[in-house]
Amino acid sequence: MRAGTGAVLLALGIGLGSLGLGWFLWPPPDRGEFRVIRGTVTESAVCGTPTARDVVRIEAPDGQQISARLDGCGHRLGAELNVEVPDPLPAGEPLVTLAGTGVSARSAGGQRLGATGVAVAGIAGALLAWRLRTGCLTPRRRVDS
Repeated sequence: MRAGTGAVLLALGIGLGSLGLGWFLWPPPDRGEFRVIRGTVTESAVCGTPTARDVVRIEAPDGQQISARLDGCGHRLGAELNVEVPDPLPAGEPLVTLAGTGVSARSAGGQRLGATGVAVAGIAGALLAWRLRTGCLTPRRRVDS
């Protein structure tokens, strides 16, 4: 294996690694439409496990009172919270989140720009390392005859 082949493989590895990091940093897709509704905590869960979730009672758009799992725990019974509810409501017991705890569209755009910047910087660094390794930037001596 020639030294040039190793440098190309190194540059390729760095480039693919930076693209993978950019993919990892890319924000998740939009969660869809949500409606902010007032909910009342009816069951409080102790925050000891990762799956601990409180239960809140919310009023559906048709006026019906339904129970929903809150993606959070440790709230006192009877506490009133603003929660984000999927619109339209799914069948069964929906999972709701505290209002304002999601990623806004404005910050998602910034995350996309940052992830793209990481990928471009990684590829540029890999190309520079490849150029330096192959000696393309070293000064050449002029030979007079």
